[in-house]
Order: sequence, then structure tokens, then C-alpha cells
Amino acid sequence: MATGTEVPKFDLNDPMPEDYRKLLVKLCCVEHGIEMISRSAILDFLTQVWMVGMYQAPSPFERVRTASYVWQEVGHSELFYNIASDLDPVLANEDIPVTQYAFHMKFPTWTELAAVNFLTDRVGMYQANEWVGSSYVVLAKHAPMVVKDERGHTTMGYERLERVCETESGREEAQRAINRWYPAALDMFGRSESKRQHEYIKWGLKKRSNAQLRRQYIDDVNPLIARLGLDVPDENKNRRFF
Repeated sequence: MATGTEVPKFDLNDPMPEDYRKLLVKLCCVEHGIEMISRSAILDFLTQVWMVGMYQAPSPFERVRTASYVWQEVGHSELFYNIASDLDPVLANEDIPVTQYAFHMKFPTWTELAAVNFLTDRVGMYQANEWVGSSYVVLAKHAPMVVKDERGHTTMGYERLERVCETESGREEAQRAINRWYPAALDMFGRSESKRQHEYIKWGLKKRSNAQLRRQYIDDVNPLIARLGLDVPDENKNRRFF
């Protein structure tokens, strides 16, 4: 590997150091395996989105937005599957259990779906932004599109919450949803003491640590929660990973 700040670039089928390839497989096939269309977890998640987003949507317009959301997420799933298949076709097709507990949580109401869009899709936006300019050219090529889509998803969730919060009962329901999903979203960034994150940064697969990303997220999202007229949850409460 190059020294100093210079990080080599690798494209599909390029010879690459084995340590780098292992990190790349871990990143694409395991840590972001939830995104892959071959994994049952993403199918379960998108089924929930579809059922709640279609049957509880307050307007035809919101049903169209839900359909667009699912279509874009399926596109992301195919993208990550293709990237992973090029790296390790066997691992890409294994239905590896998802360890991020947020993807095992249920969101049975319209308000909870809005909170999911607002909070967890924002995490996806931050993570995808780490791949802009990635040392793996394939990731770098697609990252701006994923960032754009996820920005649209989190904005959609916020706009939905704005409408929910127009009534007192809606604000109460939104507060409960935020209280539930805020710690789950923070935990999606991973453990602050993770050793692998420093290897990702060293090889140009990430730019910031888990703790730095989480802090940026908190600094950005807390004012938005307050703008809704809601209380910002304690960032240390109901957390599983720090």
C-alpha cells in the first residue's frame, strides 16, 4: 500500500492485496449485506414498507412515494448484490443473518414508517457518502446515486412527520416513534471501538470513524427533531452499541 495520504485505487478485476480484498468482501457482503436482494432481511423490510405505505398512506400521492421508495431500494439491493457477486459469488448468495437489530424491528403504523424513513435512511445516506471517492472504483462510481436516493428518502420521512405533528395526538405518536427509532439509528453506525473501521480508513474504503459519523448524525438530526416540536431523546438511552 502507498504511504502518506496517497491511497491506491482498485477497479473490478484489478489485482489487489489480499488484506484489501478481505476488507472489501467484509464491507460489501457482510456489513452491508442487508442491502442485497439475495438476503431475506431486505425482503422482509421492504414487505413491511409496502404494506404500511400502501394501506395506511393518507393520500394517493403518498402511495406513489412509497412505490418509488421500494423501487429505489430494490435497485440498491441489486447493485450491492452485483458488487458482492463480483467479489465473492458464494458469500453473496448466502442468506447471512443480519446483526443490525434495527432491521428486525417492526413498524406497524404510518407514523413509525415515517420515523424509519427519517432516521434510518439518513444513516444510509451518511454511510453511502463515505464511499464517494472510495478506493474501490466500483463503489465510488455508484455512491453519488445512492446518496441522492437516501437523501430523498430521509427528506420524505421528515415531511411525513411534519404532517403527523400538525395535531397534538399526532405529535404524541411521533414522539413515541422517535423515542423508539432514535437509539436504533445511532446503533446502526457500529461500535466506536471497532478495530476494523481503522483498516477501512487506511485503505480508503471509509473516510471517518463510526464515532465521527454518529456525532455528525446527532449534530444534524437533533435540530430537525426539535423543529418538529418534539423532544430530542437522550443519545445514551436505550442504546446497545457505543
